Amino acid sequence: MDWVPTIPALAVTVLFLLGPGLAWGAVLGLRRLTLLAAAGPLSITAIAAAAELGGLTGWSWSWPVLLTVTAAVAVLLALARRQVLTRWRVPVHHNSAALPPPAPWRSIALAWAVPGVFLGAVLLGIFGSPENIAQSHDNIFHLNALRYIAETGNGSSLSLGYLGTVGGGTFYPAGWHDAVSLVQSATGISIPAAINVTNLVIVTCLWPLGCLFLVSRVTGERTLPLLVAAVLATAYSTFPYLLLEFGVVYPFLLSMAIFPVALGLVIQLLRLGVPAALSTEATALVLAALLPGMALAHPASILALAALSVPPVLAAARRTWCRAAGPGNAQLRRTAAMLAAGYLAAVVIVWVLVRPGRSSTRNWDNLGHVLRSMVEVFTHGAIDKPMAILPTVLTVVGAAVILNTRKHRWALGIFLLAAVFYVAGNWKEAPDLRWWITGVFYNDFFRISALLPAAGILTAAIGGTALASTARSFFRAWLAKRDRKQPAWLRPAATAVLVVVSLAVVPFFAVMRGINDAAAKYRFTEASPLLSSDELALIKRLPQVVPAGAVTVGDPLTGAALSYSYTGIKTLLPSGERAPRADAQLLLDRLDEMTTDPAVCPVVREHNVQYVLDFGKQSVSWDKVPHMPGLDNLSPATGFELVDQQGQDARLYRITGCS
Repeated sequence: MDWVPTIPALAVTVLFLLGPGLAWGAVLGLRRLTLLAAAGPLSITAIAAAAELGGLTGWSWSWPVLLTVTAAVAVLLALARRQVLTRWRVPVHHNSAALPPPAPWRSIALAWAVPGVFLGAVLLGIFGSPENIAQSHDNIFHLNALRYIAETGNGSSLSLGYLGTVGGGTFYPAGWHDAVSLVQSATGISIPAAINVTNLVIVTCLWPLGCLFLVSRVTGERTLPLLVAAVLATAYSTFPYLLLEFGVVYPFLLSMAIFPVALGLVIQLLRLGVPAALSTEATALVLAALLPGMALAHPASILALAALSVPPVLAAARRTWCRAAGPGNAQLRRTAAMLAAGYLAAVVIVWVLVRPGRSSTRNWDNLGHVLRSMVEVFTHGAIDKPMAILPTVLTVVGAAVILNTRKHRWALGIFLLAAVFYVAGNWKEAPDLRWWITGVFYNDFFRISALLPAAGILTAAIGGTALASTARSFFRAWLAKRDRKQPAWLRPAATAVLVVVSLAVVPFFAVMRGINDAAAKYRFTEASPLLSSDELALIKRLPQVVPAGAVTVGDPLTGAALSYSYTGIKTLLPSGERAPRADAQLLLDRLDEMTTDPAVCPVVREHNVQYVLDFGKQSVSWDKVPHMPGLDNLSPATGFELVDQQGQDARLYRITGCS
């Protein structure tokens, strides 16, 4: 399947991921870049909230539910805005001569198109085909979760965990799954294609628009800094490329795509950057509106936002303290100090209390290298990637500019704090300290590395803008010396050269390595780590053999659990984890003893397990070996009949020993 048939689905995805937010933002009075950048995060809130409402009311998750919620909230926002403007006299916008003139629409469109087109082309190359899947462990859950939502009509985060194999379900953040399932159900494309199309829109729309918005909070909506931010949005190897192949942690990909807008709103709320047209009250409302979607995409992003907001909060408190230096302002100074201290205390308390169990970090106990991680942060070559030249150079220049001008030092603080998280996540020699600093991220320094681009793009953009402005000033001085005017064609030509040269530099080394690493994970071959071409062929034949209502069992680490996602035929372990119920675990441990152990067959009948998918011993996880003793000895003597086979290692057995 090529990409042309997915164009209608792509258009629908853009509508779902931007439409609700554009409607809400327009009602709130958002304008220009703020409206475009906030549209995606607000749409994710609309999608997640609609899915939760559907789960609570029993409404089947579909686009009419989203449309209903979008329209209802838009009406409420319109009424609230009218109340605020007419009764409370709180303005939505400031009209002041101090506001910097915004960039023309063509500059915003160009700044969006530069990373959008580049990232879109890269992702098409990474995915290869719309039907390809990421050959990684976590994708077992993601693929089957989408089938579960399609079958049950329930997209609630409160019940998605374990995919219905335990009564009542358990919590799992479903924001990303809700968005993909909406695309899949509305367009009828396959689950893998829906995943790839949705991720394409997330990476080409939400992420670059967020970067433009974040940088413009400091530089203003000027053409030059917007173009610098546009190029930088493509220049980091850890985001978005790493999250497309590691894990895969698609929910974290979505939350990190939202992150720059949230951080930009925090900066705007604290009045640290350029004067903003949007009022403080309206800024707070927009920030509050996008946080639920961000939390239901991945809760760790909320904690990251709280932590990385510490430098701006301290900077705002210090500014208030310095401005209130007079003898009659002691109360204001105390208030600023107390608010900053209270925020710090709240972040520390939440950081300590809201975290997964320590056992969830054991996969990372023996991984990491603290000294190497320090070098990786400096060179923007996290996770053993080569040095990223453009971000490294611009970050060094940006840091020098910040320290020299003594402006926006909090922006450098944001990057340094994210760097501390990355280094601490690699510090395996100090396990307790590592746990307290990065336990909220499971000590997963791969995941933490995705914070670095969003945290560092401000400093790099300041550096890039300074370099470009200096070059422009030198050129103008050179023209003035020769009593020449700048030709009309020069600005667009210089812009084109800047973009082309920058994008030519970006793919070298780190980014090219990240792209190649990701692309290698999206191919079906005879040796694919999760699902080989032979295994996929066998799975697609299952509906011809397995009767309706029958359940299969197989080791999820071999890809056998994906029979559920591709065919809808239920499997004993759809979530990719070990069985949460003791009786189901008995089958995994002793199914091949059914002819000698009387305890086995009653459980087989209770769960209606009729077939076994045996995909050999190749594991998708480098640190886990498939080992389910009950599936080791599959032969006629132990109660199994081979009914289908593809290649050497993909086999389907019927259970005959409990007949």
